[in-house]
Amino acid sequence: MPTTETFWNQMGAYNEATLPVQIIMMIAAVVLTYFVFARASARVNMLMKVFLSFAFAWTGIVFFLIFARSAISVVASALFIIVSILFALDIFKKKIEFGFPLASGQRYLTFFWICLVFLYPVIGMALGHYYPETCMPMAPCPLTVFAIALVTAAIPHVDKKAYALLLPWAIMGLPKCLGALGCYEDCILFAAGVYGLVLLVKKWKTIGAR
Repeated sequence: MPTTETFWNQMGAYNEATLPVQIIMMIAAVVLTYFVFARASARVNMLMKVFLSFAFAWTGIVFFLIFARSAISVVASALFIIVSILFALDIFKKKIEFGFPLASGQRYLTFFWICLVFLYPVIGMALGHYYPETCMPMAPCPLTVFAIALVTAAIPHVDKKAYALLLPWAIMGLPKCLGALGCYEDCILFAAGVYGLVLLVKKWKTIGAR
């Protein structure tokens, strides 16, 4: 694991070099999320998978292999690229059907997680992390929270493999809750991982059923 200083320096370098791409990704995420929840359709479903596939591939290659190289970056890169491939394959397999949950409680939780994704930089500022050394909404950890919010909302129409592979990175947020890298905002990541894991276990038999 990199030192705290190295981690935030890498994050700053990544943000400064890729900010235009990140802004486009944020806008795409907002627009697609609106359509998924308000005007769901087969076309919107496909576009969300295209977006997630691109976002995870971008993160796996550009962030982990170029800007955030460390002892675990190759493993992290592989995990994100595999998730990217699974979302891409599902364009054709059509196991995942994104949409707003029917249960009102889960609707509020889905909205809560997605709001937290876009509040990552604001929460970071409250914790003393200012741009460029802050976690933008499409950085690896908030991106994972975003994907977890979407796949849990889509239960039972979810690909178990894509769902399950989002959780290891989220659960790895625990050390940050305990002070690792000075990135306490990633308590959001860990909490989202626990939420996703609980629903995966609880709904295991229904997930993927048609």
